[in-house]
Amino acid sequence: MVGEFCLLGTLLLGWVDPSSLLRDLSDDSIAVRERAAAELYRRGEDLRGFLVDSREAAADLEVRERLQGILRRLDADERIRDFGGGNRVGGFGASLRSDRFFGSGPFRLQLDVMNLSAGDCELPGIASWEQDLPDQELRLTGAQARVQVKKFIASPGLRRTSWRSGEGAAESRLLRPGDCARFEFVLDAKAFPPGDYDVSIEYFARDLIPGAEENLRSNVVRLMIRNR
Repeated sequence: MVGEFCLLGTLLLGWVDPSSLLRDLSDDSIAVRERAAAELYRRGEDLRGFLVDSREAAADLEVRERLQGILRRLDADERIRDFGGGNRVGGFGASLRSDRFFGSGPFRLQLDVMNLSAGDCELPGIASWEQDLPDQELRLTGAQARVQVKKFIASPGLRRTSWRSGEGAAESRLLRPGDCARFEFVLDAKAFPPGDYDVSIEYFARDLIPGAEENLRSNVVRLMIRNR
């Protein structure tokens, strides 16, 4: 019982009323202001309603901006938690989806690459796409990503490989935590035999992102191609 009271006392001593932390955001000391902002962010979702109301009511511009910054970080944390995709490389993740999953196409593939880190990161864009298809592959010099299409159940066969020059480097984008860069690729599947296909995208992070030890891979999307 004594131990329980000691633990409760410790928790109460470490607890600061949110209203007091809000007042500290306008303190003359920058250290006090930053400590209060850090504590409000640490409590996170438990104080979201309080933070939103306080931001709307704040008359002080700096207080309002600090509250907006806290809410922006909480929103980014939520997007990062909910982001799916494949592996995570160099602080980024990649999530793939299609505008349709059945039919003869064309299928519009949308790739979202999210900054999953705690700081701003620069992401080289995609200007050239290699294609790895069931019966052929197209290799491009200087490409930034590869679209991989594999039949769900199929025995390996002969494949034709062709090489071409790519379109060069794409413009880099500076992404804040939780922000995405979006890229599209149109897959014309009319020449594919009917069947179920697994599609994924590999971003050449090892060549494009400093320090990346492997390429960034998206999740797999299943397409049911039924040509008319």
